[in-house]
Amino acid sequence: MKQLTTQQIDQLFEFTKKHLVEHYDVQVELVDHLANAIEDQWKQNPNISFEDALQTEFKKFGIFGFTGLVEQKQAALKNHYWKIIKKEFINFFSVPKVILTVVMFYVLFQFYSNPKSFLYNYDLLIRFGFIALTLGVYIYQRVKTSKNKKFLVNSVANYLYGLPIFALFYLRTNLSVNSDPSLFKIVLSSVFTQILILFLLILYTKIIPLLKYEINQTELNFSKL
Repeated sequence: MKQLTTQQIDQLFEFTKKHLVEHYDVQVELVDHLANAIEDQWKQNPNISFEDALQTEFKKFGIFGFTGLVEQKQAALKNHYWKIIKKEFINFFSVPKVILTVVMFYVLFQFYSNPKSFLYNYDLLIRFGFIALTLGVYIYQRVKTSKNKKFLVNSVANYLYGLPIFALFYLRTNLSVNSDPSLFKIVLSSVFTQILILFLLILYTKIIPLLKYEINQTELNFSKL
C-alpha cells in the first residue's frame, strides 16, 4: 500500500498554513486527518495522485474550508473556560465566601452613594490605575506566552486576558460616579463593579494559572513532533 513521504507530509503542513490555519496543534490534527484520508483513498485507487486525493478530501470541509473547524474548536475551548469561571462565581455565593461578597457590595455601595468620600475625589485616578494595571498584565502575558509556534490555547488565553480591559473601559465611561446619584445608578454601579472585581480575582488566581499549565503541557506534547 502506498504511504505518504516526508516531503508530502511537509506539503500538507504548508497546505493548512495556506488555508489560514495558524495554530500548530490544529495543523497537526488536520495533517494527521488528511494523511489518513489520502492513504485510505490509495487503498481504493492506487493510481490517484497525491494532489487529487488532497483536493478530494479538502472539498469535504465545505466552502469555508478549515476556517469552520478552527472556529468550532476555539468556541469549544472558550466555552470550557467560561464554565470554569461560572463555577468559581457560584462559589463566591456559598459560605464562607458569601460573607466577603456581601462586605464587598456594602463597601462599593457606600462608595457610590457618598459623593464626598475620599474614593470619589480620586475616582478618575483609581479607574485609570486599574486600567493601566490590567493593560500591563495583558501585555506581560502576551509577551510571555509568545512562542515560535502558535497554539489554539494561546489565542483563547489572549481573549481572556483582554476581557478586563473592555470591562474597565465600560465601567469608566458608563458607570461614573456623579455628585447626585440615583439609587438605581448606585446599585447598578455597585453590582457591576463587584462582578468585575470577582472576575479579576477568578481570572488571576484560577484561570491564568490553569492556562499557563495547559499551554506548557501543549508545548511539551507537541515538542516531540
